[in-house]
Amino acid sequence: MALIDAQNFYQQMESGQLKPVYFLFGEESYLLSQSTQRFKALFEGSGLEDFNYQSFYAGDANVEQIRESIETLPMMSAYRVIVIKEAQNFSEKEWEALEPILSQPVSTSVVAFFASTVDKRKKGIRLLIDKSQAIEFKKPYENQMPSWIQYIAKTYELSITAEASNLLHTLVGTHLIEIDSEMKKLKDFISPRNKIELADVASVVSRSKEESVFDFTRAVGENNRAVALEHLVHLLDQGQSEIGVVALLARHVRLLLIVKKGMNQGLHGAKLAQLAQVSPYFIDSYVSQAKLWSSLQLQKLMMVLSETDKALKSSPLSSHIWLENMVLKSCTTLNSNPGLQELQFSSDL
Repeated sequence: MALIDAQNFYQQMESGQLKPVYFLFGEESYLLSQSTQRFKALFEGSGLEDFNYQSFYAGDANVEQIRESIETLPMMSAYRVIVIKEAQNFSEKEWEALEPILSQPVSTSVVAFFASTVDKRKKGIRLLIDKSQAIEFKKPYENQMPSWIQYIAKTYELSITAEASNLLHTLVGTHLIEIDSEMKKLKDFISPRNKIELADVASVVSRSKEESVFDFTRAVGENNRAVALEHLVHLLDQGQSEIGVVALLARHVRLLLIVKKGMNQGLHGAKLAQLAQVSPYFIDSYVSQAKLWSSLQLQKLMMVLSETDKALKSSPLSSHIWLENMVLKSCTTLNSNPGLQELQFSSDL
């Protein structure tokens, strides 16, 4: 079997037309956790969960116990559901023991393997992908976040204004599990209301880590090399991934390019914030930074970030050096004459 998309998987779950083996993996922990609950909810309200639902952690459970659970007949149900978390922790020997179950699935059991990280070069993982309905949950793209925020709000029976959604996205980024966590806080904060406004997000959402992100990207945007290096160290100390740092800065530079374009079109204030899809709270900061750069300089900065991203993926052991070089190349002395900036930059290309 090949990879299927998440929508196909959701349709199977909703229709009850389940397959015998699933493999759900990827870096988006929120969707993995939500999918685990979907399998558990198959027995919700029936009183049969204790008899027909069982979960294991690979590496902790004995493979023979897992096989015995899979081969056990269901009680007053058409099937049993067996969820196996962190499947990447199985050894090759354990995968060999599971191979008969994968090659000839038990018709009365639905087995769902979950993995947060996978190495598709490993024989066991390749076997699982080949024998299962495999679904990869990737982190959403920036332009998908408004829809995801609206979706998560609905799961809490809430609605959220566009401005509040933009601010939440700006503060939390594309981390759905963090969006979900903040949504729980917002629900408690606005009760008994059910509509989230801009002021609610500004009051509730935790900013400690996000402020470090803003401090770093703003320092680069303001061309302040020393401060950018200082905040880069703080970000890495907080556990922010090196590739994540590049992605955060790339998003910031793209926003500066959009703001620059809007300014050239004569937009300002709320209309400019709407074009860039950022909160009006932050638009003045983006405008002041965009004024320091020519469009060509920002495009060249994007090239530096792209080169750094490739370098990190090919040589991760030198990650701190690559990031320091990225800041050194990004923060350069800007000429005060915008017209001259454009000419100088063109000659560098």
